[in-house]
Amino acid sequence: MILLRQILCLVAVSVFPAAPIGADEMEDVGDTLALPTDQITSSLRQTAMPELSEGRLARTLTRYYHEALGGPDQWDGISSLKMSGSLKLEQGEFELMILKKKPVSLKMTFRNNEREFVLGYDGETAWRTTHHAEGTETELMGETETRIFIHKAMFSDYLTYPLASGKKIEYVETASVEGNACHHVRVTLDNDYQVDYFLDLVSFLAVQIINTDLRTGSTERNVYKNYDRESGMPVARHIESFEDGEWVSTTIFNKIKVNAGLVPWMFEKPR
Repeated sequence: MILLRQILCLVAVSVFPAAPIGADEMEDVGDTLALPTDQITSSLRQTAMPELSEGRLARTLTRYYHEALGGPDQWDGISSLKMSGSLKLEQGEFELMILKKKPVSLKMTFRNNEREFVLGYDGETAWRTTHHAEGTETELMGETETRIFIHKAMFSDYLTYPLASGKKIEYVETASVEGNACHHVRVTLDNDYQVDYFLDLVSFLAVQIINTDLRTGSTERNVYKNYDRESGMPVARHIESFEDGEWVSTTIFNKIKVNAGLVPWMFEKPR
């Protein structure tokens, strides 16, 4: 169980103090999205990168969408992502493969000489399979594991779809992270997670993302390095993960493919 918990901790791939104000409580201030609630249509809530109003948060998100993610047209042309590399844990090193497909399908495979773990979510069911010397076991994830996995399964990050229901966003401050000056933007979700993004002031790429479980107070911090662009999509090839301040894992990706031809059945629970 400890190993599985550490594996779940790294399910964060960058493709990341005052009470926040969200789409249902927007005020005309620069650190929130100043758009009256009656102007937020169903279409806007379902738009990944809408045109936003004036203010510091709106300008930051707009530049993030265009300068880091390449803009809505490029984003709309991306449907899936396949990455492979290595995962280093305290218990040893694993080969790693991650498959992601819009909007929320995720499959992760971890393999070494002794065993293989497969974790999957097809948009409805979260499951896990373990292969080892004694055989193969497939089962549904427990309630806690499912909540963690679904939170991480969204293909985009939580800065996209800024006007979606159940989401609150605020600009917190500028901060120094890993020697980089960053915009600190906080997203609070109705699943009781808080996600803090630290975006480089120049590139607008995520330098660090902190997930806080508001039910337990536990934190997961991921530091992103060595970005490459694949078909215009930025992907960090080096990720350091920490849980409650303690190092958990190092992930190195050596192969990345955008629009890898993934189909829905690949994410379904094996029979």
